[in-house]
Amino acid sequence: MILLVKFIACSAILSLLFQLFLSEEKTFVLNRWVLLLLIPSAMAIPFLSFNMGYQNLLPANYLAPDFAQPAVSSASRSSPEGLSVIDWLLIGYLAVCLLLIVKKVMAFYRLKRMTNASDAILIEDALLILSEKACSPFSFGKYIFMHPHTYLEGGEKTEMIIQHELVHVRQKHHLDLIWMELLSTIFWINPVVYWVKHFIVLNHEYQADQKVQQSTHPVKYKRLLLELSGTSNPHFGTSSISSSTLKHRYTMMNKTLNRKKMQIKTIGFALCSLMMTAAFSIEINAQQDTGASAAATNNHKWDQSFPLEEQPNFEGGMDAFHRYVAETLQYPLEARQQKVEGMVEIQFVVEKDGSLSNVSAINGIGAGCDEEAERVIRQAPRFNPGKQRGNPVRVRMVLPIVFALNSQDQGSVPSGAVQVREVEQRNGSLRVDASYSDGMWTGLVQDPQGNELPGASLVVAGTHRGSVTDIHGKFSIKASPSENVMVSFVGYDSVKLEVQ
Repeated sequence: MILLVKFIACSAILSLLFQLFLSEEKTFVLNRWVLLLLIPSAMAIPFLSFNMGYQNLLPANYLAPDFAQPAVSSASRSSPEGLSVIDWLLIGYLAVCLLLIVKKVMAFYRLKRMTNASDAILIEDALLILSEKACSPFSFGKYIFMHPHTYLEGGEKTEMIIQHELVHVRQKHHLDLIWMELLSTIFWINPVVYWVKHFIVLNHEYQADQKVQQSTHPVKYKRLLLELSGTSNPHFGTSSISSSTLKHRYTMMNKTLNRKKMQIKTIGFALCSLMMTAAFSIEINAQQDTGASAAATNNHKWDQSFPLEEQPNFEGGMDAFHRYVAETLQYPLEARQQKVEGMVEIQFVVEKDGSLSNVSAINGIGAGCDEEAERVIRQAPRFNPGKQRGNPVRVRMVLPIVFALNSQDQGSVPSGAVQVREVEQRNGSLRVDASYSDGMWTGLVQDPQGNELPGASLVVAGTHRGSVTDIHGKFSIKASPSENVMVSFVGYDSVKLEVQ
C-alpha cells in the first residue's frame, strides 16, 4: 500500500513539474519522450534506495507479554481461513483490468472491421479508408479514416485534413497511444495516468498542427479546426484532428519560439525531477547519540541493555496477538499421527511499516509443525512498529509455540493442543573481531550467530568520539592505547576493546 501511495505521489509530482516547465513550450519531441516515460519512471522511483548511513535493523528482541496464553485445542478449528481484505482487493483490481482489456480489444476489433469494410486508397505513406462511421477524420497505424462526403468534397480543406493525419502516420503516434492504453489498463487505479494520456494526445496535435502550418495559410487552418471542433471521434486509441482542447492548440500555434527560455525550462525540469527522485529514494538512517553515553562511562559501568523506547505492539495488545496465534494455528495431522510434540520457535522481523517479514523457524520439531507456525505468523495482521527516538525501526522477534498431545486420548490419532508461551530476551553478547595498530582500532562486529551488524555503535570511553559500523559490519576508530572503546548494539551485551 505504501508503494502504491508513493507511485501515485511520484507520478503526480512529475506531471506537475511537466506542466510547470514543459507543457507550454515547443519542445514537442522531448515532451513526447518525457510523457511516455513518466509513469514507468514514477513506478520505478519508490524501488530505488540510496542509503546515507546504515540500515537500522535492531537485533532479535524478545518481547515479554504480561501473561502466558492458555492452551487452545486445535480440535475447535476445522475450516481454513477465508480470503483476506488484501485478497479481495486484488481480485477487484484484476477484475477491472480484465474488463478494460476486453473493452480495448473490442475497440481495436471494430477498427479492424472498418478497414476491411471498404477498399483502401493509397495516399503517400498511408492508406485512406472511407467509412460512414468516421464522423470526424482520424488515423491509426498506417490507416487514415474519413467520411466519404468529406473526401468527395475535395479542395484545400480535404488536403489539410490529409496532411494533418499523415503527420500522425509518419511519426507513428499510434504506438504512443497503444502504450498509454496498456498503462491505463495496468495502472487504472492511478488517476495521473489519464492526465498523461490527455497530454500525449495534445502533444501529437501540436506536432501535426506545426507541420501543416508550414504548408498552408494559418488562418485557413484555424478555421478548419474550428469547423471540426463540433464533431467528435468515437474511437478511443486513435489520433483525430478534432481532438484536444482547441484553445490550447490556438495558443501553441501563435506562440513564438524562444530557444533560450526552452533550454532554461528543460534544465529546470531535469533538476527538479532529480531532486524529487532523491527525496523519495535516499534513506538517511538515524544513528545512536553516542555523546551522552560516552560521558556516562566516566563514573558508571557501561549499560549492557539498550531497550527500545517503544516496542512493536499488536493492534489490541500482545494478548490479542497471542490469542490470534492460538486460535489460528492448527496441530498438523501428520504430527499427531507420528505423535510428535514439542516447542517451535518462530523468528520474524517487524518492519518499519508494521508488516512481518523474514519469518522462519529457528528451532523446530518437524512433521509439519514448523511450516504451520510459519504460515500463521506470515498471515498475521500488521503490528504497530517499534520506535527509537520517535523513528520507526525494524525489530527482530522470536515467539515460542508449544505443540502438546493429549495424553488422555488413547485413539490411533490423538488430539492435540497448541500453547503460546511467554517470550524471553536472550540475545547474548556481540562478537567483535578487532585489531589495534598505529592508534587505530579496526575490525568486524557480528551477532552471536555470526551475522554482520551494520550500525553498531563504537564510543571511546570518557570522550565524545564515536563511530558506527558500515553496512558490512566493519569499523575503524581512532583511540590511544590507554583509551577503551565500547562496542554496543540495541538488545545485546556491549563489548569493551582495550589494548593489552
